[in-house]
Amino acid sequence: MVLLLHAGLSFRTTEEGLRNAFQNFGHLTEVNLVMDRIANRPRGFAFLCYATEAESKKAIEGMHGKFLDGRVIFVEVAKP
Repeated sequence: MVLLLHAGLSFRTTEEGLRNAFQNFGHLTEVNLVMDRIANRPRGFAFLCYATEAESKKAIEGMHGKFLDGRVIFVEVAKP
């Protein structure tokens, strides 16, 4: 499994929206939209996990620098 970091997300982005935008690149095993508990809205980044490295590379190539919910997003392999 490869974990990807998605930054620059809109506060309107939902987990379902992320899943819909990224499911075409492969089998998503996890979608985690990081939420601000006080404001009860997304913090602007998320982690998505694909079953294989090849799928995650396709997602990076297909979505890095693209628009999602009106914002340019940045997609990269998450670093520990």
